Amino acid sequence: MNPGLPASAQTARQVLADTDQTLATQFWAGADIDELIARRTKAVDQLIQSLWHSIDWPAGASDAIALFAVGGYGRGELHPYSDVDLLILCADDPERWQSPIETFIQQLWDLNLDIGHSVRTLDQCQEQAGTDITIATALIERRPLAGPHRLDRKLGELFAADEIWPSAKFFRAKLAEQEQRHKRFADTEYNLEPNIKSSPGGLRDIQTVGWIIKRHFGSMGLTELSGRGFLTAEEAALLTEGRRFLWRIRYGLHLIAGRKEDRLLFDYQRELAERFGYTDDPGQLAVEQFMHDYYRFVLGLREVNDVLLQHFDEAILRAHYTPLIEPVNERFQLRDSYIEARHPQIFAQYPPALMEIFVVMANRRDIAGVRSDTIRLIRNHLSLIDDSFRNDPEVTALFMALLRAPYTLVPQLMRMRRYGVLGRYIPEFGRITGQMQHDLFHIYTVDAHTMMVIRNMRRFLYRSAEETFPVAYHTIRQLPKVELLYLAGLFHDIAKGRGGDHSELGADDVQFFCRRHGLDQADTDLVRWLVQDHLLMSSTAQRKDIHDPDVIHEFAQRVQTQTRLDYLYTLTVADINATNPELWNGWRATLLRQLYVETKKALRRGLQAPVDRDQYIQDAMQVTLEKLESRGIPRERALAIWSDPDPEFFLSHGPSQIASITEAIDGHDAAARPLVMLREVTGQVGNEGATEIFVYTKDQPNLFAATTMALDELGLSIHDARIFTSDSSYCFNSYIVLDESGQALGNDPDRCEHIRRTLEQQLQSPELTTDRLGRRIPRRLKQFQRPTEAHIGNEQDSPYTLLQIVASDRPGLLARLGRIFVELGISVHNAKISTLGDRVEDMFYILGPDQQRISDPAQITRLSKTICEQLDKDISAETA
Repeated sequence: MNPGLPASAQTARQVLADTDQTLATQFWAGADIDELIARRTKAVDQLIQSLWHSIDWPAGASDAIALFAVGGYGRGELHPYSDVDLLILCADDPERWQSPIETFIQQLWDLNLDIGHSVRTLDQCQEQAGTDITIATALIERRPLAGPHRLDRKLGELFAADEIWPSAKFFRAKLAEQEQRHKRFADTEYNLEPNIKSSPGGLRDIQTVGWIIKRHFGSMGLTELSGRGFLTAEEAALLTEGRRFLWRIRYGLHLIAGRKEDRLLFDYQRELAERFGYTDDPGQLAVEQFMHDYYRFVLGLREVNDVLLQHFDEAILRAHYTPLIEPVNERFQLRDSYIEARHPQIFAQYPPALMEIFVVMANRRDIAGVRSDTIRLIRNHLSLIDDSFRNDPEVTALFMALLRAPYTLVPQLMRMRRYGVLGRYIPEFGRITGQMQHDLFHIYTVDAHTMMVIRNMRRFLYRSAEETFPVAYHTIRQLPKVELLYLAGLFHDIAKGRGGDHSELGADDVQFFCRRHGLDQADTDLVRWLVQDHLLMSSTAQRKDIHDPDVIHEFAQRVQTQTRLDYLYTLTVADINATNPELWNGWRATLLRQLYVETKKALRRGLQAPVDRDQYIQDAMQVTLEKLESRGIPRERALAIWSDPDPEFFLSHGPSQIASITEAIDGHDAAARPLVMLREVTGQVGNEGATEIFVYTKDQPNLFAATTMALDELGLSIHDARIFTSDSSYCFNSYIVLDESGQALGNDPDRCEHIRRTLEQQLQSPELTTDRLGRRIPRRLKQFQRPTEAHIGNEQDSPYTLLQIVASDRPGLLARLGRIFVELGISVHNAKISTLGDRVEDMFYILGPDQQRISDPAQITRLSKTICEQLDKDISAETA
């Protein structure tokens, strides 16, 4: 007990603590959330009322001061650490009661409650509520705790007489408030770490409906609202169950965080999933199943919110307005630009109308949306979408007509998804609705990602895309049937979460779908191939050396035709940009464009006439030597500088670039100080490009590790590295880097000079101190630490051993790997660096301590184990 507190406050604090502990135990045991919230609210009510009545109020106070619960407390929604908001309403001057009020508030603070309070007169309430919608809302949902009822009645009369925020004005204000709130969350329910209160489909959407109901209809509940036709029984049930589901999450969040918390952060997601009884299965992690349920609920809640607000718009704003009716066909008409069924039996009498309505909207630009009554009719008739419906030639023809429609394809597909039509028509799509992938790479649920892929495809058709996505702007216009691209987009990830290879399973699904929709064999084969190989182009560009003619020839053999190349490139760019906006950067754009252009050349030459790799290198060397001779550097001196040149260097650099590098090296004393050069790898179009940092210096331990650490500290991300050491022990090292925004350094001479000088200084004595290697892991990355995988193998005809590292991302990872390579005697000759959200998939072309390929199975096993143990030890030390 705290001796500084009055005995009554000490007792009250202990009573509240005991109550909260009891309720927490019952909550984790699965007690009814409505009952728990009601019991906690009642317990706080009793404590506050007891303290109120224990105050030594002056004479007359019982008829002049009233106490109200407002805000969430007024609604009776007290979670473990919710704010306790109070209004003290005075019939006359509040200063008359200042001393006892201060005593009362101090005692409330002594309870460790998060108190928010205001002291106002009726006139002040009227004045402040009239200009502040938040205050007006709090007064509407007030709940009397103590004091005369006449003050409550007088406060209610202000709103009953429409003196403060008339119903129509209140509705408009709340609608605008919700729109602004949704914008803060990118207008999507599918945030990785959603705010369960404020995100679209969250508790605030439910509360907004409640406020509008209370302001316009008085104290009408959901049951009465259903009776008036504003709410169906199913919608009322969804609002109730959705609120209970979100309440349960919020209650658990407060208990786990030990404070008021509405953000469903990654670490909380995992713990709640476990506490709520979710378990991992072969297709989905427990946390993914939990979040799948969350996203399904908020998607449904948002849709009910939208429907009700449209109903309120008609009842409140347009009650006395004569609508403009325009017939569309015998089944549909427009009412003030919103499409509606002409009578309630339309879908029962003609089931294809469930598809037709979306085709109608996609072929017109003047339809604002679907009337709420018609949305309900669609939902009520979803059972008609069965196998017979799916196989109806009229319906399948309508779906293909939708994909070919000139306007608003994506909004119609999104409506079909929200209304449940798309998930019924394509049952495989229904299974991925709301399905998340618990990582930082995929920032949207699978269904939301799919919609964004098709949205990106449509945007490539806009004139603005010519600058931002110039190649895709060109390729999509070359496609003979763009609807086949949309089909591939719909199905490319449709088999995620089933276990197995989602590309193979999705290819089977789309093949069946294409045949059912009457596509010929050639079109079916094309769409199947696109789904099956939708990752081929991105993986080739990111993981293989696309400067190598052999790599280009192998890729061209997989693609076969220019038309398939155009389809695949367009799908790839749309997919990457819909997975995570941070994935698309100048270097990735450059790689994909280069792969596209080189493959196009290979296809034009013919697959039977590939470029001879060795001859290509010899020709490049000869052209370079001729350029150098014209600059006064004879052939012998150039060859001495190169000292047994690495063929890869002549694949990745053009003759002019190599000549410039050689010219800079000529006469430079690399033993005294490193040579550091920066040049822009400028893309041909758009925002392509990167910066190459070339380092020429005497070889020494820790060089690779020190270079990567220095670049990391300079705010540069490495995307490609080529390491070559000549016979005379001089290094020709090249690093492709981007800045923090994913762009090349560009025309910034001061920054480039700073980078050059910093590297020169640090590479003169490349030491790695513990503090440089041991920077802290950011919070988000900590939640996704996984065991490291190290795969070592030898590819046919490659002079190097391939080491693939799959590991959790962290600051200084490349430098740590460089230190491990030094300790193991491994030399790196080439590297492809790829960061995918919370994980890295890096590929290193290496040689062993004897400068030979590593082929001994025992040595491979030992190296793999050591690399994994060293990297995992670092993670364990920080996350312990």
